[in-house]
Amino acid sequence: MDIFDIAKLAGVSRKTVQRVLNDSPQVKKETRERILQIMNEHNYHPNVSARRLTKKKTQTLGLFIIQDPEKHNIYADDLFYSTVISSMISSCADRGYNVLVTTSTIDDTSPILKLYREKSIDAGMIISWSSVQKTVNEIRQAGFLVGVFDQNNLDADQQDIPVPILLNEESSLHATSHLIKLGHQRIGIITGEQENRAAVERLDGYKQAMQQAKLEEGPVYFGSFVEQAGYEAITDWIGKGTLPTAVVCSNDLIAIGALKALGEHGISVPKQISLIGFDNIRLTEYTNPSLTTMQLPRVEMAEYLVEQLISHVEYGVPAPVKPFTAALIERDSCTEPFS
Repeated sequence: MDIFDIAKLAGVSRKTVQRVLNDSPQVKKETRERILQIMNEHNYHPNVSARRLTKKKTQTLGLFIIQDPEKHNIYADDLFYSTVISSMISSCADRGYNVLVTTSTIDDTSPILKLYREKSIDAGMIISWSSVQKTVNEIRQAGFLVGVFDQNNLDADQQDIPVPILLNEESSLHATSHLIKLGHQRIGIITGEQENRAAVERLDGYKQAMQQAKLEEGPVYFGSFVEQAGYEAITDWIGKGTLPTAVVCSNDLIAIGALKALGEHGISVPKQISLIGFDNIRLTEYTNPSLTTMQLPRVEMAEYLVEQLISHVEYGVPAPVKPFTAALIERDSCTEPFS
């Protein structure tokens, strides 16, 4: 049975049956009851996707987790995005919206576009560890609304995509300045991948702070946003005899790798070297020593993205632009330089 069969049996138009399915007040009570009775007698269950096509809003946002086979899995071993995901879901619920979560890969957008085309969602949010510019372009070219949590997943010239903007350079300058204020002059940095905008901006912030203090830059280790980069950087500097008295780590995973290497070489943190991380993932509270770090306002950024998209959906305009900066969280991995 389909909607046309029901309409024929009830002696009404297809539009009348559709109005009953959508609880429209335009249908007379007797007609509604006759149609519903026929549906019940013939065990008719309306196609959910077809019903959505007639609705203007679903009160649902999609959350697209886009995986890169060459990088670690966001669900399986991620320490950063768990807070983001839970904050997005909570923020949507607070605003009366549901969240429909789906996973995809950077090379396959079909599951995402299917949700849009079936009218399952009003808009979508993307989280990923990789560039999603191609996916965003395909979604927008199809006429749909999408936002991205991480600005580094987009090309630098994007101006009209809902995305929370983190001021990486200013935040890194703050982190480096903290070590300078403690009295450190030989301050190194371990970077993330240089094709990542955040890595470049955090390196620029470090350089700016060193220049302002009239200090010589370096050593600089060009790494990646994983523990192994921190471990390899420390091992390399120890081998070359260039270990500084303090290190800016471009994220917390790098700092955790650095802590491991320093421990294996019997170098005390912070008595012999100070470390500062970036992100404030929960694990940093439990390292030994606990890690001083720059806290990304991930909850606020997630809430902002939700606010931006819902504003687009309900009013046709974005919420006001609001940039974010990281805040210093002082713990036990930084102190004055050793003599």
